[in-house]
Amino acid sequence: MNLRDKVLAYLYDKKSATVEEIANDLKEDSDYVQATLRVLENEKLVRKSEKGLIKKRTIYELTPSGLVEAEKAYEKVKEKANELQQIIQEEGEIPEDYVDLLPLLMTLSLIETMMLEDMLLFDIFNNM
Repeated sequence: MNLRDKVLAYLYDKKSATVEEIANDLKEDSDYVQATLRVLENEKLVRKSEKGLIKKRTIYELTPSGLVEAEKAYEKVKEKANELQQIIQEEGEIPEDYVDLLPLLMTLSLIETMMLEDMLLFDIFNNM
């Protein structure tokens, strides 16, 4: 899944966020997030505004057309989460192509953290 869809899905769930919040939660480089937000802004899918009385900070939120695109991205993320949970239950491990989605899935509470912790503990004890 590309960063564009991750950011849209994130904003669909969180409603608004700063570049730093998005980058930290998605475990992505803030420069890449900033560049992605600029593209989304040019596409009229997000808008930025200032928030705060004393300490101003720049936040990003979805536009009405962005909300439509973000909902599609969020549904894709939910599908990926369901696929991943099924794979984990059947195979007991996380395929490489899902690893970059884990921060987003955990941030959006779309995958059970307990399931991942159990897998990690299982791997640790098996490798001792």
